[in-house]
Amino acid sequence: MASFPSLVDKDVKKFGNNLLVQRLGIRSSVLLVALDNPRTKNAFDDDQYEDLIQLLDIVANDETIDAIVLTGVGDYFTSGADINSFFAIADYVEESEEGDILKTPSARFMFAIISFPKMLVAAVNGPAVGIGVTLLPHCDLVYCTESATFWTPFTRIAIVPEFCSSLTFVTAMGLPRANELLLMGKKIDAERAISDKLVSGIIKDCCRSGDAFAVDSIGRRVSCDIDNCLLSLPHGEKTAKEFVSLIRSESRRRILEKVCAEEWLKFEKRIRNGHVYDAVAALMSGRQSKL
Repeated sequence: MASFPSLVDKDVKKFGNNLLVQRLGIRSSVLLVALDNPRTKNAFDDDQYEDLIQLLDIVANDETIDAIVLTGVGDYFTSGADINSFFAIADYVEESEEGDILKTPSARFMFAIISFPKMLVAAVNGPAVGIGVTLLPHCDLVYCTESATFWTPFTRIAIVPEFCSSLTFVTAMGLPRANELLLMGKKIDAERAISDKLVSGIIKDCCRSGDAFAVDSIGRRVSCDIDNCLLSLPHGEKTAKEFVSLIRSESRRRILEKVCAEEWLKFEKRIRNGHVYDAVAALMSGRQSKL
């Protein structure tokens, strides 16, 4: 069991292998969570997925925490899934039954996010790639710095839209704009992300030291804003819970879970056909030839 800060503990704590957490706010009810693996630009690997799944479960059952704010340590929000994980998933699929891909840490993390019952907010401190972009439509609020960029290069590695992005991106942006990200793999900046309804707002003049818990970091500023504008109001925590339950309704959750499962099964099929392995191997070979 990873350590978790108590109600009276306001220090930054390490949670699992690659997360840092801190309680903030008047009632210490906002949990600022930072992806903490700057060596890989906060890439998602199985350990990080498992840590986040455990964290979400703890927070969902902890009445003293009303919201999670997710950010990153260093210059990146996240560089997406660790590319080596694609080989691991490919090996797992080859040795498992059809549909077992839904049991992988990355799949379980997505379903944990979809069913999370409390406020979930993203404070995108820098470039976001892959799952760092597709998780954003599942957040109640999304803020970014001026330097943030958003990139979903799925076609480069022959995978399919993930984390319900085949639905959430099209719903938010419309088909042509969504396909510039999903099908064409184009990278967009913060202003375009606002236009595409991927982001709520841009937080300017944030601390650029890479310290996710600095006073002027985007994570701290967003956490304080949530606390001041909502959670510190009379019955604010109850209001937040009611709004989240209505907006992210049970019917919406069932739709997202269905879409997410369909995307995973299509991904599994592409793995079994050898498409993903070939594309990732070619990409890595191209990288090595440039060294």
